[in-house]
Amino acid sequence: MNQADKDRLAEMARGHYIHVASESLGQAAPEILRNFLPRLKEIHRAVDYESINVALTVFYRTNVDEKPLDHDQAYKVTDAGRLALHNDGVLTVEVGQGGDFWVWKEKYEPATLAHEAVVYHYVPGRVEEFWVNGELGDVPPSVGFARIFGISKFDDLADCLEHYALKLARPSQCRILAGLWREEDRIMWKAAPEDTMRDSLVQHLVSGLREGNPDIRPESNVDERNPVDIEVKWENSNRIGLIEIKWLGLSGVLGDKPRITGRYSESRAHEGLRQMAEYLDRTRDRAATYDRRGFLFIFDGRRARVKADSRTLSHQDAWKYQDAHIIFDRALVGRSDIADPIRCFCEPRIGRASSPSRA
Repeated sequence: MNQADKDRLAEMARGHYIHVASESLGQAAPEILRNFLPRLKEIHRAVDYESINVALTVFYRTNVDEKPLDHDQAYKVTDAGRLALHNDGVLTVEVGQGGDFWVWKEKYEPATLAHEAVVYHYVPGRVEEFWVNGELGDVPPSVGFARIFGISKFDDLADCLEHYALKLARPSQCRILAGLWREEDRIMWKAAPEDTMRDSLVQHLVSGLREGNPDIRPESNVDERNPVDIEVKWENSNRIGLIEIKWLGLSGVLGDKPRITGRYSESRAHEGLRQMAEYLDRTRDRAATYDRRGFLFIFDGRRARVKADSRTLSHQDAWKYQDAHIIFDRALVGRSDIADPIRCFCEPRIGRASSPSRA
């Protein structure tokens, strides 16, 4: 190791939040961190990183006489497991001296809290921050994980869904999904493809989800009348992932009398997102302390100028909807408990040299 590398390591060590705490707090640092860090991990067990869309700020006062925020305007929570009840995407939490939590459902900048406190601050898309008595310390990434104070179950689920969309559903590489097309060129779905699509996705989730021993349940009831397509729960966790599946395009049968049996346009995707919001609201009523997140997965098989007896299409008609992005209701996609919908354009088996005369 050359001198430049040694200097960089020394600089990293000086900036590490534990070193900053030791420098700022002196002999009190170990006890304060022992009081604070386990409670911070409890909070991350109760509230997933992906459930925060504005900010999560957690602080512990090093001077008990200083109160930077008004407790009269806060919720008092005795169990970290109940924090999910108050989470709408932004939380500021004080770790009390006696083990209680004080919760404000709004964002405060760490600099306003950190004068005589240890402050943890997380904003989506940015690195985690750790402040000690006004001094900013570095939170290094963990080997194999993006963050060190908790593991995001929802992030793992989102990655698994994206992989399925890109590698399996888009080119119909999944054998279950490949069997759902009515004709070889993938123009139209077979009649009533919903259940088989769900089976294909469930199979992938069972083999693809890595963290937390997930329990994956197809067609799980949100209440006595409303089943969601897939529910995912994790062992020893308060997380619930709900997945709603919608398909777009045409479905039908060939045979002696070809006919179209189903026809769904973009409006079907909007309906699916509204359904997901309703499912989440219902689960909040019956499982208030669970951290829930909804995922909408769209199998987009739309083609242009398709007739009941079409067996192939021109390239232009087959691929017309490839880049037809769906603009969803901002009020719904802006919710902290709804992930960005995944629209997977399921590609036809038609190359650029295809002739429209074959349709």
